[in-house]
Amino acid sequence: MSELLRQIDSIALFRGVRYREPLNSLCEFLQKMEAGYTIDEMIAAYSSFVSSLYWQRSDADLSAAIWDALVVDMNPFLRHRINEIVNPDEATKLSTLITLTAERELDLLTEIGSYTSTKFKNEMYYDGYLPDFRSSHIDFKERYMDLIENIATKGYGMYSKYLMFKIDDGEVTPVKHPDPICTDDLFCYEMQREKVLNNTKAFLAGKPAADVFLYGDAGTGKSSTVKAVAREFQEQGLRLVEIPKPELDHLSDVIEKLSQIPMKFILFIDDITFDADDDRIGILKSILEGAASGDRKNIVIYATSNRRHMIKETFSSRSDEIHASDTIAEQTSLSERFGLRILFEKPNKFTFIDIIKNMCNARGIAYDEKELELKAEQAALRAGGRSNRLARQFVDSLGC
Repeated sequence: MSELLRQIDSIALFRGVRYREPLNSLCEFLQKMEAGYTIDEMIAAYSSFVSSLYWQRSDADLSAAIWDALVVDMNPFLRHRINEIVNPDEATKLSTLITLTAERELDLLTEIGSYTSTKFKNEMYYDGYLPDFRSSHIDFKERYMDLIENIATKGYGMYSKYLMFKIDDGEVTPVKHPDPICTDDLFCYEMQREKVLNNTKAFLAGKPAADVFLYGDAGTGKSSTVKAVAREFQEQGLRLVEIPKPELDHLSDVIEKLSQIPMKFILFIDDITFDADDDRIGILKSILEGAASGDRKNIVIYATSNRRHMIKETFSSRSDEIHASDTIAEQTSLSERFGLRILFEKPNKFTFIDIIKNMCNARGIAYDEKELELKAEQAALRAGGRSNRLARQFVDSLGC
C-alpha cells in the first residue's frame, strides 16, 4: 500500500487526476494506512473512498472512474498536443521527454486502476464487512493515446462526453440532457434538410461552407433540423453550441475560445428577432462579415427566426418615405450576410397528413386512414393552422 501511494503521488503530467475523485479519496485512505491509524479509522476512510466511487460509477468500477477523471483533465500533455494542432506554425514540437513521461504515467494509472477491493481488505487484516468494488482493467496508455491521435473527432474533456452546449455568462457549459431529435425523426422538408446536411458535410470536409439562416413559420422544424444535423455528425467531431440572444455580447469571446479547440462547431442562434435599434445587430453583422471573429475555420453559424429579416418592422419605420429605402436595406442586410438562406413554410393539408402518417408509422401506432385525416384536420382547425410541432403534439395524443 505504501508503494501504491508513492505511485499516485509521483504523477506529474496528469496531476489533476490525483486530486479528482476517486484517487483523492483513495489517497486519504492510503495515507491513514501508512500512518498506522486505528482499524476503525481505516475502515471509515476506506468506506468513504468506496462511497465516492459508488457516486461516480453505477458499476462501481475503479478503472473506469479513473478514466472518467482523466478524460476531463486539462493537463500539459493534452495542452501541448492541442496547440500543435491548432497552431502548427507557431507551436513548439512536443518533446520526447514529455511523451515518455505521459506513457509511463498512463501505465501507472493502468496499474492503479487494476486494484480491487480484495487487495485492500487483505492489507487491512479485517475479516468483517467492507464494501466491494471492481475493476475493468482499462489500458490507459492505449486508450488515451488513441484519443490524442483522434482528438478532432473524439474530442477531449467535456467535448468528448457531450454533444450540445450552451453559453452561460460567456462560458461554454454542457447540456446534459439535450433534445434527442435525430434526422430519422424528421419528416417532409427533405429539400431544406438536404441543404443543411450538404453544407455541414462540406464544413466537416474542410471545404467552403456557408453560415446558414433558417427562417419561416413557427413550428415547422427549423430548430429541430439544426439539432438533428448536429447529432448526425457527432462521431465526426461536430458539436453544437447554442448562444442565447442575451449572450450575443459575448459572441466574439466565444468564437475566440472555440477557435482554439481542434473540433468543428455549429454556433447556434435560435429563434432570434431584433428591435431595429438593438446594438447586437452590429455585433452579429461584424461576425458574419469576419471583421471581429478572426479565424473561425472550425465554426459555422446557424440561426433560426420566424422573421425573414430577423428585425422587427413597425409602421413608424415606414412613415418617412424619404428614408424608406434605407430602412428596408438596413433590415435586409443582416439576413443577407448568411451565405445560405432556407425557407420553412407551413405545410399544406396534404403535407400535414403525410407528416402525421410518417410519425405514426415510425412509432408503430395503428390508425384508420380516414379517421386519422378527419381528426388531424379538426386539430388543425382548433389550432388555427398546421405545423410540424402540431403534428407531433397530435401524434403524441394518439400514443397516450
